[in-house]
Amino acid sequence: MRLAHLPTHRSLRVALLPALFVLLPGPLLSQHATQRVPAEQWMRYADPVEAGFDAAKLDAARAAWESLPSSAFLIVSDGAIVDAWGDVGRRFMCHSVRKSFLSGLYGIYWDRGDIELNKTLADLGLDDEPDPLLASEKQARILDLLKARSGVFHPAAYAGRTDSRPRGSEGPGRYFAYNNWDFNTLAAILTRETGDDTFEAFDRYFGRPLQMEDWRLSDGYYHYERDKSKYPAYPFRMSARDAARYGLLFARNGAWGDERILSEHWVRRSSALYSIDGERETATMGYGFMWWVFLDPRFEEYGAYAALGVGNQMIAVFPDLDIVMVNRADTYVGEGTPPAALQDLMARVLDARVGDRAERPRLEPLEVDPDPGATSVPAARLQEFVGEFAMPPAPLGLPAWTSVSLRAGDGHLVKTSPVSGTFELYLQSDGSLVEEDSHRRFFPIRDFAGRVAGIADRESVALAAVVAASDDDRSKADALMAVVEDEENIQVPVAGAAIDLLAGDVEAAEAGIRRLASEVDPRRVEAEVNTIGYALLQSDRTAHARELFALNTRVFPEAFNTWDSYGEALAELGEFEAAIAAYERSLELNPENGNAAEMIARIRDLEP
Repeated sequence: MRLAHLPTHRSLRVALLPALFVLLPGPLLSQHATQRVPAEQWMRYADPVEAGFDAAKLDAARAAWESLPSSAFLIVSDGAIVDAWGDVGRRFMCHSVRKSFLSGLYGIYWDRGDIELNKTLADLGLDDEPDPLLASEKQARILDLLKARSGVFHPAAYAGRTDSRPRGSEGPGRYFAYNNWDFNTLAAILTRETGDDTFEAFDRYFGRPLQMEDWRLSDGYYHYERDKSKYPAYPFRMSARDAARYGLLFARNGAWGDERILSEHWVRRSSALYSIDGERETATMGYGFMWWVFLDPRFEEYGAYAALGVGNQMIAVFPDLDIVMVNRADTYVGEGTPPAALQDLMARVLDARVGDRAERPRLEPLEVDPDPGATSVPAARLQEFVGEFAMPPAPLGLPAWTSVSLRAGDGHLVKTSPVSGTFELYLQSDGSLVEEDSHRRFFPIRDFAGRVAGIADRESVALAAVVAASDDDRSKADALMAVVEDEENIQVPVAGAAIDLLAGDVEAAEAGIRRLASEVDPRRVEAEVNTIGYALLQSDRTAHARELFALNTRVFPEAFNTWDSYGEALAELGEFEAAIAAYERSLELNPENGNAAEMIARIRDLEP
């Protein structure tokens, strides 16, 4: 086997390498050279029976997948695709799967002896801002951060799940706490210790060697929230078929064909169980070095572990079976695959394994549909869009919360934003722009002279229409709603109902929201009404916000958050007695609503 990155870690050079050659049997070492891996294009089994799968059971598994909120699912066995469902070539947000990518990079540099895992934050001279680290927190080692056991409970960028305790309450290594501070800081440490950028290193050591088909350097960016920490998150976008290549590398214990990319020692060490997430008797997952370890008996027996992220993005590795499963949820639109249903689907796939793989299976290329919104237009048609713009653009009358840069690419625009990274934009025949991967539609916004002043998505346009109606500019509101009237999303009809409300047609507004709630998930409708209400509240249109929040309480009287928001608007207007009543109703519906209890106490402190 040719070694792509010969391990030179000091502890391995002296003590472990001779032992490894004694312990690993000859057939295992030579087997890697003959194991199938994808080349420039994935190959799939012409007949899943030749992969050892029962076709009827696999069809039943696909039917189960089709009932789930999932946009892509892919199964790999023996280095070829058994089945692929959905948009397996579309790049979705990876969310916390990014952490398992970073774990692999740590393996690259640890194998080479470039990173010492026992270094403490103090050894590294590491601190944070605006809140500095405590002296006790600086005793955490790189190893503790990899295990999410640093004991550092510091605010972090891009925070989702955060297991928090009072700062300084736990020493390093004592307590498993899933906290993005550990994961974000690890990327900064990697760059500090090696001089290499996270995304460039991923491309060099994984993207190109694994011949990923869709991955580009522009599919990663640094997400800063400097009011919390100076260390950014590092979101990735990736397709299911590329994620499967990364999973296959780990299923093969770091070998890729006749090359060794990661040492087997690192793969086994990083996927070992160091923490249990919850009570041992009921826990279904544990944690390694930024990999989740399955404790469910259906998967534990195969040594299974996974990279997991918001929406149940998943790269599940079954090293004992040489199988990889990938799930992708479209979180661009809030999609999420229920974890229990996803694991039941995985069990169905495993149950479909009924025989041995054929020695010489018939394989055919995996075909993937192109992006349906992709276009190519002459450069001259793109020039008017090029520039730096506020987001949302000033003519909409909304406060700008970020910026966007647009430049001309090869037949398309390239959009870069500090809050979402870099995407290609495709100009459509109707003049709108469709973003690759997310498929979001943007609309050119022009100033009074007719020049492009920026672009806005349908949510911003619809919200601007409501704000215009709040200012009694019905002509502007109607013009903006006309821009997005054909958009199939709940923001547009909710904005229309809000405009009716502000025009005094309370009955039509309420009927519109009730009708929409009967057609789609009512929680989404409630949340969207709330979002528009807060936009009015935060732009000093408090009386109109109160009207919208009140409507929400009438349509969704059992939703605690509608009453909480209504109470906030009432308190802003000085209607304290009514505000307390609203907050008390919220507490009745949800006794755990600490905000309502706190606001009641504050209001009562203000009373004479």
